[in-house]
Amino acid sequence: MTPSPVQIGPLNHVALPTADPVRGAAFYRAVLGFVETPRPSFSFRGSWLLHRSGGVMIHLIHDDDFEPRLTLPINTRTSHLALQVSDYDGAVERLKAHNVAYVERVLPDYGYRQVFFRDPDGNVLELGEWPAPDQMFPEL
Repeated sequence: MTPSPVQIGPLNHVALPTADPVRGAAFYRAVLGFVETPRPSFSFRGSWLLHRSGGVMIHLIHDDDFEPRLTLPINTRTSHLALQVSDYDGAVERLKAHNVAYVERVLPDYGYRQVFFRDPDGNVLELGEWPAPDQMFPEL
């Protein structure tokens, strides 16, 4: 008999590498509206950030050997964190206002717009106008 799967809840956090947690935290606060939260007294530097309305946290984890990946074009098919936005055009305007380089795409077969960009460490992020999964895939 196959055991049942683990029962999980909503996404809690995503951990991302950083060369400079202070610079990274400033980016997430200014560009995406995250707030810094208290962080345990780990033996390494980092930052915990919360997006109140999105309910997701980002944990920036300092790594002495981490090299920011900023020289190549933005790769939309690499590992990335995708966040839903209710005002896609406004989100793109905010990226422009913060001088953040980005690449726009349209999701094939669905027509939803996506914008991909990098944080100061080269971690790829995506903002999309797609609906919630239960609306996008009502048959599931």
